[in-house]
Amino acid sequence: MLQPFRAVAPPPIYTEKGLLLQSQDLNLAFSVDLVQEVLLKASVTLESERSITQYRTETIPVIFGRKSCPPTSEITLVLIKIPEVKGGLVAIACTNIPNLIAINPLDWQNMEFDTSPWQSDGKAYNFNGVIYNHVIGIVKKP
Repeated sequence: MLQPFRAVAPPPIYTEKGLLLQSQDLNLAFSVDLVQEVLLKASVTLESERSITQYRTETIPVIFGRKSCPPTSEITLVLIKIPEVKGGLVAIACTNIPNLIAINPLDWQNMEFDTSPWQSDGKAYNFNGVIYNHVIGIVKKP
């Protein structure tokens, strides 16, 4: 005998897990596969004119929106795995706590995004009226 529910119910919707973060005036969406860790109340210092944070035994460069993050004793940092960066990690300073979300692939919008140093695949996600651009990497400087 057929099961009526199975006959009419659609298959489960596949979702992508992502992290939405605001950094200065940029709203960025990252796949959780790129996210190493979120560091709450981490410190940022200045070393040789670049912002850095200490992570375990490593020194990680820090970016705040489009610029280096100013030295601060307490800020939320998202560590992103970026193959183009020496050491493979870069920390993004957040202006709020990032949101972990699940995205239906059909929810992505097409959007041109040309903000150095971020690489995008031309997708964006609207969350609570804010457009988050999908980031897949960082542009390597020549």
